[in-house]
Amino acid sequence: MAHLASLSKEELIAKIQSLEDAAQSQAAKSIPSQDGPSTKPTSSSTLPSAPDTPILGPNGKPLRKHERKQLKKNTKPFIYHSHPTRHIALMISYYGWPYCGLALQPPIGDKPAVETVESELLRALEKTKLIEEGAGLEGCGYSRCGRTDRGVSGHGQVVNLWVRSLRKREDGGEPLPEEVGWRDARDPLEVIPPIQNEEQEVENNDDATTMKKKKKAYDSPKTPSQILEFPYPKLLNSVLPPSIRVLAWSPLHTEFDSRFSCSYRHYKYAFHLSPHLDLELMNKGAEYLIGENDHRNFCKLDGSKQIKNHRRTVLKAYFELDANTNGERVIFNLIGTAFLWHQVRHIIAVLFLVGSKLEQPEIVKDLLDVEKYPSKPIYTMGEPLPLTLHECGYEDGILDWRFGGYDGPYTTLTQERKEEIYVDAMGGREGFERQLLAVSQEADLRSWQINGSLRKMREIYGETTRKDKIGQVIYPVGGGEVVIGMNYRKLEDRPRGETPEQVNRKWREMKGRSGGKGKRFEGMDVDVDGEGGDE
Repeated sequence: MAHLASLSKEELIAKIQSLEDAAQSQAAKSIPSQDGPSTKPTSSSTLPSAPDTPILGPNGKPLRKHERKQLKKNTKPFIYHSHPTRHIALMISYYGWPYCGLALQPPIGDKPAVETVESELLRALEKTKLIEEGAGLEGCGYSRCGRTDRGVSGHGQVVNLWVRSLRKREDGGEPLPEEVGWRDARDPLEVIPPIQNEEQEVENNDDATTMKKKKKAYDSPKTPSQILEFPYPKLLNSVLPPSIRVLAWSPLHTEFDSRFSCSYRHYKYAFHLSPHLDLELMNKGAEYLIGENDHRNFCKLDGSKQIKNHRRTVLKAYFELDANTNGERVIFNLIGTAFLWHQVRHIIAVLFLVGSKLEQPEIVKDLLDVEKYPSKPIYTMGEPLPLTLHECGYEDGILDWRFGGYDGPYTTLTQERKEEIYVDAMGGREGFERQLLAVSQEADLRSWQINGSLRKMREIYGETTRKDKIGQVIYPVGGGEVVIGMNYRKLEDRPRGETPEQVNRKWREMKGRSGGKGKRFEGMDVDVDGEGGDE
């Protein structure tokens, strides 16, 4: 700087001018020409920051912020055993006609696995990560109350299983059950402890404010009614097909098996009174069912199960008019402790013969007499469409149903307390019921449209007057199906099938010839020992 002090004013101006000209010349050289960018390096401090490389979706367009977050969440590995699990029961309702029965069935040879209710349920449980993926239903201790065969529906099926839990030990919520109903995470993740010292020194005021907020939240735990479990029905219904719905869930605090803890199973079979049926005669026949009897002549025998005892107890058997149809539809109710394969459908088929006045009510009593009928006469069983597993009964206090995430006692609460926690225990119920009502109304309107041809035909021609003049024998087998013939052959005069002993022996002989390989038929859905309420 000393040499500048000796310069005159004019010399200083000239010096500054020369420096400015040099700077402008240098700047001009750094601008890219039309032939390409300049080879002169540019200071990194003057370069603008490069934007992040956008993440493209399947359509080639950049993902939005919420989509990037979801992608990051999906790519994060999920470790099932780092979460606690709990034992719960689910009440499930399903249509039977789209499926090959309730139970999960393995593929047969090279054929694809058949669609069943449990195959859909398994997919939903894995998709929501409530059970370990790939472990199957066996891996979560799954059990069902009663199997239903192809085409048979269920309104009150009960299953139990171990699922992932949102709760934690000592989280301030409702008391958790002991080992029989709750398990801590097998491989818990390391958790960073919360801030314990609110007065710790922090250089940045914003960071200090954030930490104080976290400390305050930690010191003010949620009330028990705010510590909730997963709303299991809502979670599963969001991924299940409309033909399967989870209606409720219950925490389990004691040893429970939905099959072996069940005290009774209630089946319903719906039918119409056309062709004409005498309900009084059918009621008389149904009364003979009550009590413990041998039902070998009211079921389908299966040698692969080697069932030797066909005695089953029927608690109630009665008919009721469906109030929603002005008496046009009748419901047959059958309640028992356990059922054999196709038992309900065989029983209703014989009662249809009684109601059609083709058999006497006493035929039911005779078929229960194994000395008079050691094997079953050949007859057509009822159709599966009208049959449903309506209810699975258990001792009071074992199950405590709710819809939402509240996992404390519910049924035993006062009405006032139930109102206080209604949102936690039943939140989402109203919207779910609206969905079910909409589906029901749509089905009713479709039924009305389908019935239009019959209404119009009778409007034109009137009711037929030749119902009893054709000379044909017509009797129903359920689901709108009828059997038509010119003559009817009494059950006592029909050919008989094989006895249970013969069926079991033939299967053992066949198994011996095939090297111990039993044959499994697609759609077969029976219980191992006949005690599961199968139909």
